[in-house]
Amino acid sequence: MKLILDSCAFIDIAINAPTLTKDAITAYQDMDNDLFLSVASVWELGLKRSLGKLDFDMAGAIDLLSQNGITILDITLPVVLLVNELPYHHKDPFDRIIIATAKINDIGVMTSDTIFETYGLDIINSRT
Repeated sequence: MKLILDSCAFIDIAINAPTLTKDAITAYQDMDNDLFLSVASVWELGLKRSLGKLDFDMAGAIDLLSQNGITILDITLPVVLLVNELPYHHKDPFDRIIIATAKINDIGVMTSDTIFETYGLDIINSRT
């Protein structure tokens, strides 16, 4: 299975949050799965941290990426073009990039945000 983690799912995995669902933990721990994180999430988390809205160890998170085989996906031109065509069920620009990235790459999303389902994506709910 191929999954892109949204920003909140990535944080929850990084801190081993007690709210992680059994499905999310199983998907994360299954070595046969390919896990991805959009560079948009790294951008979003860094921005929130710099604004004082998030106390999160970015260096440790980047280490987690490399240690656990999570691949960073760039924001490509096809993704940007699709973001502009997506219906506005979701207004968050970072999440819209994740949605478009999932659609372009034909991968599922690990998220707790139920709005993602309106885009016809395969979802693994990350929070109880």
